[in-house]
Amino acid sequence: MIHGVIMAGGSGTRFWPESRKNRPKQLLNIMGDQTMIRCTIRRILPEIPIERITVVTCASHADEMATQLPELNKEMIVIEPEGRNTAPCIALAAYKLHKRDPDGIMAVMPADHVIGKEEEFRQALRIAVQAACQGDHLVTFGVIPHRPETGYGYIKMGPAHLYVGTATLFKVDRFVEKPDLITAEQYVASRTYLWNSGMFVWQITSIIQAFEKYLPAIGTEMKRISPALNTPDESAAIAEAYGRMGAVSIDHGIMEKADNVLTLPVNVEWNDVGCWASLEDVWKQDECGNATKGRVMFVDGKRCVVSSPGKLTAVVGVEDLIIVDTPDALMVCRKDRAQDVRRLQELLKKQGFEHLL
Repeated sequence: MIHGVIMAGGSGTRFWPESRKNRPKQLLNIMGDQTMIRCTIRRILPEIPIERITVVTCASHADEMATQLPELNKEMIVIEPEGRNTAPCIALAAYKLHKRDPDGIMAVMPADHVIGKEEEFRQALRIAVQAACQGDHLVTFGVIPHRPETGYGYIKMGPAHLYVGTATLFKVDRFVEKPDLITAEQYVASRTYLWNSGMFVWQITSIIQAFEKYLPAIGTEMKRISPALNTPDESAAIAEAYGRMGAVSIDHGIMEKADNVLTLPVNVEWNDVGCWASLEDVWKQDECGNATKGRVMFVDGKRCVVSSPGKLTAVVGVEDLIIVDTPDALMVCRKDRAQDVRRLQELLKKQGFEHLL
């Protein structure tokens, strides 16, 4: 059987002031009338039934997650005592699922990404599942880039390795970090590099073997607490294990080291919505390139991103700004400084505005 694992532990600090400690990006209605976590679940429901979807989140988000996802059985919301990046999160889900379905397939995805072509994504998911069923493959979705992007990591494709119907999966030559603009332009021009989407499909046994080989500190801890998983002793066992583990991403810990990694190129209008500026690619733009949500009017405004769901916001004679209005805070930022919004967290603490975090 195929199981869906949704990683929903992020804090979304770059989406302040809408994003707060108890309301991170995945719990916001960024794209419409549904939160991002609900959109992610809706996207995969035709392929994976709700009873086989696991959401991994942190303690501070668990109650709101359960409120937003009443159809999800309580035991399918897995709580990390603290964030340790993606590798421990995936390991915890894998070892839990292995006790229920040791022969199962696991599809892993973040809770807070946007995918415009949902049916094409589901088709890619079906192909990746078939590929995982055919062998000990760690399959990652590589997004075909349509522009040189410096905010994403990249996957360099190696030779073709596996064919599923008309689709081709390629060996991964290497993963590369976020490049500068010139390098990104070279990557796109070469047509051998894909954006790293952070979405994966594999046999549960395959990823467990990878943890025990490449991240034994995590694999050993999870194997040790495995008898307590899916029992009343689970929470205490997880807390103990997390106290012994360091933070590491699945890319650095396993994907960059393993020799059985395949990538499936996809064109699904994917966006990781990493900051306010990225919304100009997913919100509808006016004739001047302004992307808005809520009640906004412009006089000679160009290429702005504005969120004002409450009162009317009037924008006059400015360009390339991000403006976000909430009931208790207003944020104005140059669009090319969107990644720096997270730096406001420490400033808010120092100046006595912790209640706004």
